Amino acid sequence: MITIGQPYIFTEGNKAYLKAPIHISEDTVQAYMKLQERMHKVHWRLDENYPPSEWNDKDSGLWFSVDKKYEGYLTAETADAFISAMLWYAMVTGSDIVSEAPVSEKMQFSVNHYLVPALCTEKNGYRRISVSGPTTKVGFPQADGVGTGMSCGVDSLYTLHEFMETEPAENKLTHLMYFNMGAIFHPDSSDKKTRYSIEEFYKKTDEMSEEKMTKATEVADMVDLPLVYVSSNMDSDYYRGAYGYTAVYRNCACVLALQKLFRMYYCSSAGWPDYFDLSLSEGSEHYEMLLCQCLSTESCSFVLSDYVTRIEKTETIADWDVAWNYLDVCFNFRNCGKCSKCYRTLLTLDLMGKVDKFSPVFDVDAYKRNKSRAYGWLSYARLGDAKDDNAVFARDIYEYAKKKNAKIPAAAALYAAGHVAKVAAKKLLKH
Repeated sequence: MITIGQPYIFTEGNKAYLKAPIHISEDTVQAYMKLQERMHKVHWRLDENYPPSEWNDKDSGLWFSVDKKYEGYLTAETADAFISAMLWYAMVTGSDIVSEAPVSEKMQFSVNHYLVPALCTEKNGYRRISVSGPTTKVGFPQADGVGTGMSCGVDSLYTLHEFMETEPAENKLTHLMYFNMGAIFHPDSSDKKTRYSIEEFYKKTDEMSEEKMTKATEVADMVDLPLVYVSSNMDSDYYRGAYGYTAVYRNCACVLALQKLFRMYYCSSAGWPDYFDLSLSEGSEHYEMLLCQCLSTESCSFVLSDYVTRIEKTETIADWDVAWNYLDVCFNFRNCGKCSKCYRTLLTLDLMGKVDKFSPVFDVDAYKRNKSRAYGWLSYARLGDAKDDNAVFARDIYEYAKKKNAKIPAAAALYAAGHVAKVAAKKLLKH
C-alpha cells in the first residue's frame, strides 16, 4: 500500500517547496524492484541504496520545487499532484493508494472508474487497485493560466507555434514550463566502465537539466512568455527510471502542484495518430488521451495539443526561426546527429529541403557527408516491431521519402546490414 500524507509548503533560499509524506509498504517496494528487473533485465539505479535510507527520516517525502515567486500557486489543499506522481508505481505493483489529504472528486472518480479498470485487468496480469481518501469538489476559480512544456523538441515547439496566438483567446498560452523530474538520462550512465554513483548520476542530470532549462528560457523570452521551472525528487527517490512508462503521469503531477495557477495545460502528443494502446508495459504517450481525461480536476484540464504525425509537425515548424535556433531532439544531448532521434529529424528536414536552415543546431555538413548512415538506420529501423516508436516513425519517413522520389544511397544497404549484424551479435552474446 502507498499512503500519502497531508501536503505542506515551505521555503529554502529562493525556492518554494510543496511536499507530502509518502509511506510505501515493504511488499510494494519489493514488487517494484522485481518489476524493474523484469522489464529492464537489471536496472542498475535500483542496485544502490534503494529504497533510499532517507525514507526513514521523519521529514522524508515527495516534493516539487519552484521559484519562490510562485509560492502562492503551490497547492497543498489537495493530494492530486502526489497521486498523479505515484499512480503508475501503484498500478504496476498492485498497491492501493490511501490519501490522508483531500483528493479532487473528479480525478478520484475518473481514476477508479475508468483509468484503473482499463489498465489493471486479469488479461494483462495487473491487479485492480483503488485510490481512496476524502474528496473535495472545491476548485481554484482564480487559476487562469494556460501552459505547456518546453523541452525544445519537435512536439513542444509545434504546440508553442500553434497556441501562442490562437482563437478563442482563452485557449492562448500564458506560460511555458520546464520539468526536472527524470526525463534526462545521461548516455554513459549505464556503461559499466563509466557508471556513476547515484549521487553523481543525479548531480550530472541536474546539471544537464539546468542547461536545457536555459535554452527553454531563451525560447520563452523570444515569444514573450514566462517560464515556470519545476523540479522534483520523484525519480531520484522513488522511480529510479521507468521514465518512458511514466512521462505523462509525471508531467501532469508537476502541473497539478500548481493548480492555483493553471486552468488548462496542453500535453504535447508524441504523434501517434494510428496507435493507441492501453498497457502499463508501454509508454504512457500511447494512452495519453485517456490520461488527460482521468487526471484532470475541477480546476485544471489536461488536453492534447494535437493528434497529427511527426512529419506534419516538422513541416509546421520547418520555416520558423525559433525552431532553427532551438530545436533539440537528441537522445545523447546537444543534437549529436548520430542517434535515432537525430537521424529521423534530419532525414525528414532533408526530404523537405529545409535541413540547411537548421545548421545553428545540427552539424548539417557532417550529416550530408554521412547520409548513407542515416538512410542505413532508416532501412533497418522501419523493419522493427509495430510497437517500437523508432519503427513507427521510420516507416512514416520511408513512405514520405518514396512520395518525394528520394534517392536512397546504395551504401545505405551496407549500413543497414551492419545494424542487423550488431543486434544479432548482442542477442547471441546475451544468450
